Amino acid sequence: MQPVLQLDGAAFQYAGRSTSVGPFDLAVRPGELHLVSGPSGSGKSTLARLACGLIPHLYRGHVRGRTLFAGRPIADLPLWQIAARVGLVGQNPAAQVLAASARGEIAFGLDTLGLSAADIDARVQCMVDEFDLTELADRDPQTLSGGEQQRLVLAAVAARHPEVVVLDEPLSMLDPHSAAAVVGHLDRLRRRGTAILACEHRIDALAAQPDVRHTALPGRPAANVPVIDLPERVSAFRVVVEQLAVTLGDRPVLCGVDLDLAGGEVVGIVGPNGAGKTTLLRALSGLQPHAGRIVRLGSGMPHPPQLGMCFQNPDRQFFNPTVRQELCFGRATVDAAHYRAVLGLLGLAAYENVPPLLLSEGEKKRLGLGVMLLSPGLAGVCLDEPTLGQDARHRAHLGTVVRRLAAAGLLCVVASHDLPWLGDWVDRLVVLDGGRVVADAPVTSRAALSEAWDRVNARAAPAGEP
Repeated sequence: MQPVLQLDGAAFQYAGRSTSVGPFDLAVRPGELHLVSGPSGSGKSTLARLACGLIPHLYRGHVRGRTLFAGRPIADLPLWQIAARVGLVGQNPAAQVLAASARGEIAFGLDTLGLSAADIDARVQCMVDEFDLTELADRDPQTLSGGEQQRLVLAAVAARHPEVVVLDEPLSMLDPHSAAAVVGHLDRLRRRGTAILACEHRIDALAAQPDVRHTALPGRPAANVPVIDLPERVSAFRVVVEQLAVTLGDRPVLCGVDLDLAGGEVVGIVGPNGAGKTTLLRALSGLQPHAGRIVRLGSGMPHPPQLGMCFQNPDRQFFNPTVRQELCFGRATVDAAHYRAVLGLLGLAAYENVPPLLLSEGEKKRLGLGVMLLSPGLAGVCLDEPTLGQDARHRAHLGTVVRRLAAAGLLCVVASHDLPWLGDWVDRLVVLDGGRVVADAPVTSRAALSEAWDRVNARAAPAGEP
């Protein structure tokens, strides 16, 4: 069977960069799942952009080699024609949703195909049922969690019956139950004849699928990453949360949350998609209006916690033209040695003059943390899915950085679905379910962490599923 998608020596040099990403060589046939893995910065997102025509149609730079769709150079096809036959589920699903409701999001893509109203309604309902979106169907997509948005975008793409589906980190924001469900959705698409190209760090579930092909991209040689000292140690303090409640629209998201957090602690926040993890971090960092009280107690009178926030979607934090300007923005003075040390610490020295939005998702995550490390007066950081887009080396290094921050007295609150990473690096686990704290205890072993998480998943799984 002839490939429907083929890359032959395809490489791309982004405008403003001195080196190319690639070359890539692979072919994907109808009814085939092709898994692409590789370290952070190895080019997985660039490969996805080449495969769906965003390169060369939207990104400026120099292309080498060729990308073929149905035997034709993808550069010769208009982007609207590619979009009708190739679906993309990007690493940042919030950037893909446009409609005012989840149901409307699925219908929007179908309307552009010129289908009748009856056909659109039928396909929308089919996707709502197949992707278990009934409870979310009338919600504004921007109020959904990252994992829920990821599931919605996949449903909207699948509704169009594309010949090829390209996915960039499709499991990155999903809890274990939701990730297993998405893998099942992809297998059904494959069995219907859809060609699937999935770029992913979490390869185990996808690699176990029948007839999967796997391409592992090489990474750059690992550099020695320095460890830096913070300018000063933070004085002992506590952050007390009392009866925290958040309502978005008419939907309660957090209900009566009570927490007592200490400087020098690394606290993991887990729970199923939509449990309220991101909302809790936003409230702690002062970005989310709420009822109840959040106060920092230490020397002197109580005052706000002064916690920085690294977003799950780092694109929403960056607005400067280069990495250097992003790190230095709003600083009256910047300690040159400390600035250089932060660049080295986070592996960003080679990207100092690169626009932040052209970094890989893992590099963007590290840049967001760097902005926090250069911010004066912070008592701690809230990290939302910080391992998203990070390879094993950078995940481990992130753990050492977080422990270093805690050793300097900072409070680190980490919301994540990455249970192995949490088991290695956090002191304590808070489990959210339905906007409430259902478990809060020290993490003494990975087994204890998994047991608490399994209790939540048992409640989250649909009836009839284990």
